[in-house]
Amino acid sequence: MSSPIRNKIVSIGDEETSLGFKLSGISQVFTEEPEKAGSLLRTLSDDPEIAILIITEEVAKANEAILRRIKLNPYPVIVEVPGKKAQYEGAEDKVRALIKMALGIDIEM
Repeated sequence: MSSPIRNKIVSIGDEETSLGFKLSGISQVFTEEPEKAGSLLRTLSDDPEIAILIITEEVAKANEAILRRIKLNPYPVIVEVPGKKAQYEGAEDKVRALIKMALGIDIEM
């Protein structure tokens, strides 16, 4: 039996952030209160087709214990992004680091 291809990108976040991901073409976008996202995180982390799970920093902070367990596995890759309530100090550095990790090149922003 062949294993499913991990080709889905999914996001969980506030309404504004979720709208941005919908407009970018991500088909599975969930708008969830950070404190209530735990069961959704568990469900999505068990989906064998999900490669990347994008969550806002607020969701990450409210679900640290769950995320620690999810991150023990290679998939899904968890990417934290600033949400609408985020302080944007250092956000540019995070984006730069993600690009460097994904592409292997450092860009000047």
